[in-house]
Amino acid sequence: MAKIYFDAATGGNPGLSSCAVIIVTEEERYIFENDLGVLDNHSAEWAAFEFALHCAIELNIDNALVFTDSKLIEDSVNREQVKSDKFKPYLNKALSLANHFDLMFVKWVPRNQNKEANHYAQQALYNKKKRK
Repeated sequence: MAKIYFDAATGGNPGLSSCAVIIVTEEERYIFENDLGVLDNHSAEWAAFEFALHCAIELNIDNALVFTDSKLIEDSVNREQVKSDKFKPYLNKALSLANHFDLMFVKWVPRNQNKEANHYAQQALYNKKKRK
């Protein structure tokens, strides 16, 4: 089962946002970064989750254990509902993408267990700001 870690970095709330995804399979380790535009911190986390699922689908991953330091995402995906209408499109998209997997679990981890994804997300944001 592939392990997927993702995180978003936002410069302001809202502000310029980037994300990173780390996918670890039995054969290889992949690192992806993506610019997300201007988002608030929760929307950036949702966009990062969506990007992570797209990356896994492109790698033809069938079974995934997705780690997030966002309780909002873990709770929302596992309950298949969100409290705020603002996040319903993100949840619906994530659930649709989840159908591409034979098996997918989303599990919350403390921020210190998601350091690598956070590092690359912060680095991507720094590089984005430097280009402006």
